[in-house]
Amino acid sequence: MRPLQNFSSFLLLIFIIIICLKIYHIHAQFDIETDPDDEEDESVEDETPEEKAARKSIQEDSNLTVDKLIAKYGYPAEVHHVTTEDGYILTMHRIRRQGAQPFFLQHGLVDSSAGYVIMGPNISLAYLLSDYKYDVWLGNARGNRYSRNHTKLDPDGKKFWDFSWHEIGMYDLPAMIDYVLKTTGFKKIQYAGHSQGCTAFFVMCSRRPEYNKKVIMMQAMAPAVYATETEEHPYIRAISLYFRSLVGSSVTEMFNGEFRFLCRMTEETERLCIEAVFGIVGRNWDEFNRKMFPVILGHYPAGVAAKQVKHFIQVIKNGRFAPYSYSSNKNLAIYKEHIPPRYNLSLVTVPTYVYYSTNDLLCHPEDVEAMYKDLGNPIGKYLIPMPEFNHMDFLWAMNVRKLVYARMLRVLGKIKDHKKANNPASAVIVNSVQQSRERRRRR
Repeated sequence: MRPLQNFSSFLLLIFIIIICLKIYHIHAQFDIETDPDDEEDESVEDETPEEKAARKSIQEDSNLTVDKLIAKYGYPAEVHHVTTEDGYILTMHRIRRQGAQPFFLQHGLVDSSAGYVIMGPNISLAYLLSDYKYDVWLGNARGNRYSRNHTKLDPDGKKFWDFSWHEIGMYDLPAMIDYVLKTTGFKKIQYAGHSQGCTAFFVMCSRRPEYNKKVIMMQAMAPAVYATETEEHPYIRAISLYFRSLVGSSVTEMFNGEFRFLCRMTEETERLCIEAVFGIVGRNWDEFNRKMFPVILGHYPAGVAAKQVKHFIQVIKNGRFAPYSYSSNKNLAIYKEHIPPRYNLSLVTVPTYVYYSTNDLLCHPEDVEAMYKDLGNPIGKYLIPMPEFNHMDFLWAMNVRKLVYARMLRVLGKIKDHKKANNPASAVIVNSVQQSRERRRRR
């Protein structure tokens, strides 16, 4: 079964790349719209010792597991395993700071805990929060490469993959949150999510409202919740067509390593893959570090259930943020209605601060603002002050600390001075990081 899954996902990847490249007319733009760093790249033979060491480090980072990646940069790393009510065994990674306030980070679709660390200690959010004295916990949803286990079900079997992000919100997040609270002795966590990490959180808080009391504050980055403005996205059209095909209709698991094979073939295919990613999330060459793309490929995408993707497509097509829709009769048996009832966002009473951008092709600003109005306790929203900022820039952008995380630290009360938080925020953050790294060297 696994070879067929990999082959069908590979076909989908190629199909999506072709569709996205046609939309962006890449065949006519290569000579004028290339990576700004390309002209400065030198051959391997001309590398300085420092450049050679940097390239070797990047290659190493692309192959390390999250816990080993964290440890490589001098942070205390731990691996924990959590079992959900329905038997899924999840892996959590922790940057331990004993006795400190727990901060839970949850990744988006096809991502993993790696999303919060792969860009390194000078960029990634997990390291920054650790430097600001949080006990950082990184979740992994069922089905990604770190959470492919179950007390009874076989990950290579069809039943293992019969879940969407509804189950992640109903079972995964509650299990991981309870585990963190039990392990640390705290009564509440801080929470930040990216994309599906927000989707599942709002499912949890609306369907299991007792968990609102276990979260101090929610930082929602690029929340993939409402999606009425996304239907014409070329990726959505391509993947909808794929699922209607004979091959796509039988697929249960997707996107677990196919990118690494195709995108590392040549420099040109790597650029094609980057442009395809931009075609999906929004184009922003200025904030993309091309040299780090091998690290991204080493960890992303991390695997996902096809049902998760289909569920997002349903939200887009139907314009309703609701549980997974089956046939009318099955819906009636499960939900007591012919169509699934909407999630009630007014039941999300956790104080929620929202971060969004105008160039996010997966989370349109109008949809985010509509979602914000329906939340039970919204405390602020922040439109990133860069027109080109895209969906994955919340994790990968070279200046994401200045553009996003400085505001988050203010919201969390970690930066008190308004002027320092805005100008120059990056200096405040970098100085903190440098001081922390110097302390670790002395130890």
